[in-house]
Amino acid sequence: MIIPKDGLYPFLANAIPEEFKKKSEAELSENDASRRSGLQQLKECVLGDKDLDCRTTDDFLIKFLRARKFNIPKAFSLLKKHMGFKSKNKDIFTGFDYDVMAALIKDKVFGFLPHRCKDGCAVLVVHLDNWNPSKFGIKDISRGIVLFFYHSIRDPLTQINGYKLIFDVSSSGLKHLRFCTPSNLYLLYNGTQECFPGRFKGIHIMNMSRAFQLAYTVVYPFLSEKLKKRIIFHDNYESLQDYFPKTLIPVDFNGELKEYDTIPWLRNAMKSENLERLAH
Repeated sequence: MIIPKDGLYPFLANAIPEEFKKKSEAELSENDASRRSGLQQLKECVLGDKDLDCRTTDDFLIKFLRARKFNIPKAFSLLKKHMGFKSKNKDIFTGFDYDVMAALIKDKVFGFLPHRCKDGCAVLVVHLDNWNPSKFGIKDISRGIVLFFYHSIRDPLTQINGYKLIFDVSSSGLKHLRFCTPSNLYLLYNGTQECFPGRFKGIHIMNMSRAFQLAYTVVYPFLSEKLKKRIIFHDNYESLQDYFPKTLIPVDFNGELKEYDTIPWLRNAMKSENLERLAH
C-alpha cells in the first residue's frame, strides 16, 4: 500500500492507488473488461503486421492503450510510430553510460522530483543553463531524454496521469544556440510528442533565453492546440506556487524542497534487462 506524504504520492510508486484506478476508468475508459479486450485486440494487430517486430507483453502494450484512451486504432498507430522512431534512432536507444547519466542528474541538468503532484503527475525539472556542452554532447542529452521518458513511462501511475515539466530555460551566452538545428528540434519534438506513449499535462517555462526563444519559435507551429494551452510562462518563481504545492517545489525555485536525488531511480533504469527493453 502506497502512503502519500502531505497528499503527494512518491515518484517511485510502481502501483496504482484506488483513487487513480477510478480516475483511469473515468478519463481513459479503463476497466477490467476494456483492459482484457484492448490488450487482446492490440496484440492481434501487432501479430497481424508482418513488418512490425515488437514485444506483445501486457506491460508493453498497456502503455499505448492508456495513452490513447483504449482506442485500438489510435493505440496501434502510436505503437507503430514508437517502434519506427526507435528503429531510425538506434544510436540514442543504446550506448548508455552510467557515469554520464549520473552526472546529468548530479549537475541538475534534469531530474524527477521525489513526489508527484496531487493529480498523480510525475514532475521533471530541467535546468538548461546547467547543461555544459563541453561536458555533455548532444548525444548524451538525447540519450538522457530517452532514458528519463522511455523508462519512466513503464510506471503505471505515470501512464495514467502523465507528466508535468518545469523548465528553467535561462542560457548564459550563446553556448546552446548551435544545437537549435531543425534536425535536433525535430528529433526532440517527434520523440516526445508523436511517438511517445506519455501524456504531458503541463509545461512550465521560466527565464526565457535567446536559445529557447529560437527553439520555441521553430517548434511552436507543430504543437497541438491542446499542448499549446498547457504551456505556461512564468515571470517569477513565486507563480509556480499557483500550480504546485510549495513542499514539492525545489529551493532553486523558492520552494521548500531542499534536496532531491534521482540516482536510485537511475540505478534501476540502467539494469541490463531494462536497457534491453529500451533498445528493443
